[in-house]
Amino acid sequence: MPKSQDEVGPARSSYPKLAPVPLAEMSERTREQLSRVKLVQDGEPLAVFGTLARHPKLFASWLPFAGRLLEGGTLDRRCTELIILRAAANMGSDYEWGQHVQIGTDLGIERDTIERVLVGPSAEGWSPLEALLLQATDELHSERHITSSTWDTLCEHLTEPQLIEVCFLVGQYEMLAMFLRTVGVKLEPGKEPLPPVRF
Repeated sequence: MPKSQDEVGPARSSYPKLAPVPLAEMSERTREQLSRVKLVQDGEPLAVFGTLARHPKLFASWLPFAGRLLEGGTLDRRCTELIILRAAANMGSDYEWGQHVQIGTDLGIERDTIERVLVGPSAEGWSPLEALLLQATDELHSERHITSSTWDTLCEHLTEPQLIEVCFLVGQYEMLAMFLRTVGVKLEPGKEPLPPVRF
């Protein structure tokens, strides 16, 4: 019976399992894509992008999709970040959490609000819509669909495109978290991981 990759030896299981590609080693097309969407900082792309760039064709298709959901979507940016942070917490993704704590902070989301995401939709202080979005995020994670009661209430607040976007946003960041955790993408210095003890 063949051994799994995790059983082959220490070299295979060390982290990161896939190292980011240095900018200088990327194709010209990939460098142009990164430059166009301003994903290069201090001379190198973030680790998530450098790692995904090991599959240039997939990266080229994924990047516009991810950008449409993050900054080009129809949901309010605050709501988008709350959903992403909750998805990161549900998936146990240090990398997603750390990056989006920074993004959320830069957008003006208060520190106590970010910490409240760890408690979830039942925490006090959410607007009705925010609580519903976190509830939908949790249901997509645990049930793999938004329940009818949550969907019906969301319909009172969101347009059809926004409702579709919620599903794809959670799916995108759960998928990305699976990849990040599987290959062990390391969080950049200065970014905070998920708290070791969650609420």
